[in-house]
Amino acid sequence: MRVGQGGNGPGPLTPDGSAVELYEITQVHGEDELINAAIDPGSSILELGCGTGRITRPLLALGHQVLAVDESADMVARVTETETVCSTIGDLRLHRQFDLVLMMSFLINVADDAERLRLLQTCAHHVRPGGAVILQQQTPRMLRGPAVMVNEQRRMEISDVEELPGNRQAATLTYTIDGKTWSQRILTQNLSEDDLAAQLAEVGLQRAGYLTPDKTWVRAQPV
Repeated sequence: MRVGQGGNGPGPLTPDGSAVELYEITQVHGEDELINAAIDPGSSILELGCGTGRITRPLLALGHQVLAVDESADMVARVTETETVCSTIGDLRLHRQFDLVLMMSFLINVADDAERLRLLQTCAHHVRPGGAVILQQQTPRMLRGPAVMVNEQRRMEISDVEELPGNRQAATLTYTIDGKTWSQRILTQNLSEDDLAAQLAEVGLQRAGYLTPDKTWVRAQPV
């Protein structure tokens, strides 16, 4: 899967231009608590697109069982606390089902309808009856630039934003942390509620609600 158009900066980069070292030093911002509140204690979780384990480790610490999946061998190599699989999400077919299938990092906003369907087919294949799928999605207001966001840990700049046909957007994201700078060109597609509902239905899932008022966290269940 190639959701971006490339990146640059120190250390190894994944096929979509994500910087492994940047993922490794990015902090948790409450995502683990949000997910934990939405599922039963000790749930089995399939985490699709685990990166370097930023959310994997807190979920393990909360008592869940996590199988972490990423297409980047450089990412997966940094997740040593649990079972991992190096695979593209669309190609993943395990002979196991899980209480929760988790796909974050706005992967659902890949700007390719066929690829998005493959991602959702993987989610549907691996969620048990009565289980849940949680997706983190981008909303249209997220990529508005130029913009600069600065806190004690990092500086992030959104620049060169392009509005493209089909509710697609392109932008350059530049991160600076501790004197190191990484830049990534991304291409995304914003999804209407009807668009996402139709693709969920195509794979046998239905939206069951949202975890947050801004609708960036979607909960789905098998029909």
